[in-house]
Amino acid sequence: MSESLTEDIHSERFVKLLFDEMSKSYGIVNLFSSLGFAYFWRRVTVRAVRMGGPMVCDVMAGGGECLCHAISAYGRDLRIDLVDWSSVMCGKAQANVDRRQLKNARVLEENALTIPVNDASYDTVYSAFGLKTLSSAEMEKFSVELYRVMKPGGVFSFLEFSVPRSAWIRRPFRLYVEYYVPFIGQIFLGNPDNYRMLWRYTKAFGSCRSVLSNFEAAGFDVECRDLFLGTATQLVGRKPE
Repeated sequence: MSESLTEDIHSERFVKLLFDEMSKSYGIVNLFSSLGFAYFWRRVTVRAVRMGGPMVCDVMAGGGECLCHAISAYGRDLRIDLVDWSSVMCGKAQANVDRRQLKNARVLEENALTIPVNDASYDTVYSAFGLKTLSSAEMEKFSVELYRVMKPGGVFSFLEFSVPRSAWIRRPFRLYVEYYVPFIGQIFLGNPDNYRMLWRYTKAFGSCRSVLSNFEAAGFDVECRDLFLGTATQLVGRKPE
């Protein structure tokens, strides 16, 4: 994606094009490049809200990689919407739903900032690795939209790759994300330029701590957790009754 050098990496056009291109190799590259941690971090994302109610939303869902964890947490009869604005990723998510023969799952090709559901629709919302693609202005809109679509007492969990606060961890982590991940992407026939965007997004995002105030301002009770030496952070929150 040569446009990456000049185009706003948070623009709708850029993010859609990026994930459309990455879709064929995204799952396998994500698993191998993270040394398997992506699988466990997705499980951590979902398990943090397993006490939530049965109407679930996986927002910025990608290819539905968290679906197996949602089934484990809520059972095969869970009611779930998988929301993503990449048409190719939505196709992969739908194939995932069909393969698991889930009767109460919908895949919605929609913008996370304007989810087409009624107010107070969801008991539980989660997302793994989606927040970093939102700009500062979009993050503010997203937190407000999240408050709208969640039921009082509802819970959410968001997890992201993050820049560690410790310099001893930060330096090798940057080398890993900036060079090792694109190398793995190339091995699995992905465009290494696409996977180099991971560090650009991660560096710009920082950590979930940088957006904590957005969710507090929207009205949520929320906390930030560090995972694996700060290479990932997680927001876990609740909409007051």
